[in-house]
Amino acid sequence: MEEKIIGLLKTISEDLEDVVITPETELISGGFIESFDIIGLISELENTFHIDISFDDIELEQFNTVASIAEVVSQFGGAA
Repeated sequence: MEEKIIGLLKTISEDLEDVVITPETELISGGFIESFDIIGLISELENTFHIDISFDDIELEQFNTVASIAEVVSQFGGAA
């Protein structure tokens, strides 16, 4: 699942194409993505993993690493 998420991140942000992203890379606090990117990422996650992510049930911090994004996907029923 984490490799798929890394691929989605690189799709939504051209700035990430040449960045080595690990499951623990700090995406928000590291300045790699912004809140606008997260909106696009959520849409891509929903399409890729066939889930519906409720904005009421998530926090911005949950999108800071690939590992935490994977937890969000799992929380909403997504599978690898």
